[in-house]
Amino acid sequence: MDTLFLEYRDPILGIIIFFAIVFIIAFLNYSWGVFKSKEERYNIEQFIKRFEVMADDSEYKKLLDEFSISSESLGLLAHSYSKSGEYEKSIGIYLIALKRVKNKEEKQYFLFELGKTYFKAGFLRRSADVFVELLRIYPRHKEALKLLTVIYEQLKEYARSLEVLDALEELGAEVGNEKIFVKALQALSDNSKTNQQKYDVLSELAAKEPIVGRILFEFAKKEGFGVELERINSKSILDLLWESDTAVLKGSKDPLILAVLAAKGEGELSEKPLFELEILAYLKKAGYTKAMLSFEYTCDSCKGTFPMHFYRCPSCYALKSPHISPSLIKSEYEKYYSF
Repeated sequence: MDTLFLEYRDPILGIIIFFAIVFIIAFLNYSWGVFKSKEERYNIEQFIKRFEVMADDSEYKKLLDEFSISSESLGLLAHSYSKSGEYEKSIGIYLIALKRVKNKEEKQYFLFELGKTYFKAGFLRRSADVFVELLRIYPRHKEALKLLTVIYEQLKEYARSLEVLDALEELGAEVGNEKIFVKALQALSDNSKTNQQKYDVLSELAAKEPIVGRILFEFAKKEGFGVELERINSKSILDLLWESDTAVLKGSKDPLILAVLAAKGEGELSEKPLFELEILAYLKKAGYTKAMLSFEYTCDSCKGTFPMHFYRCPSCYALKSPHISPSLIKSEYEKYYSF
């Protein structure tokens, strides 16, 4: 019996057992990795079959037959098609590339680019499906989460958008203002709420996030609610103030609103008014009525300029109040002209 215990305490036997355990663990880990890799590849192949493009099939068959074309070249070709607006060809090439690549980083890249291309082409549901598949494999992909938020927002699936924002917040992203904005849109689309309830929710959210102030003003104007203009950043609604009836603006002490009233021919100019409003006020006093304001909207993030107001930039998808730039133009009609 003592001999048996001595054999078990043999250091060589212990080393052999140790290396055997390490080998078994390494083998099982390797086998699990191979299994997961095969499963992932199978899932990708099944996923691709749902999106395969049949148009211009002969061109894609040539690409498939030409094995010398690298994944980098396919990516560049697909990107050039996407930039020129040929989204169908771009999507087809990305799908071909996804069938070929084995590298995890390349697979992640092509899935993300495929989702972006579907998004640019206006196929929001397909784009969402691609990003969900990408996040199933790579759950910490921040850019995919950001675009998925925008997609659900445009699809008016606000509950899902808030879920994605929660995931982004867990990854350390600052999404407080976006969550408030989505909650405002969610309240507006909630048919179970009365207009008064919607107004109350928007008022509460506007106190936390200035961008909701414009939504509140638009809703109040449409539904006939009164709104305290002092609670809203007047610069963010300059175009709406210009288009509003003077009765809505009277009583405010905001310098910009006073300048708008003066430019409309009612009241005196405030101190340091906008140049365009000051000129319009002087023209009104002089009896010239053929001048008016036009507006451009510039994104604070990408500096892109657009002719219409936006809450989320159409170019970079940043959620910020755009910088509103007024300009003087000649009116093409007499405001009080009677036919």
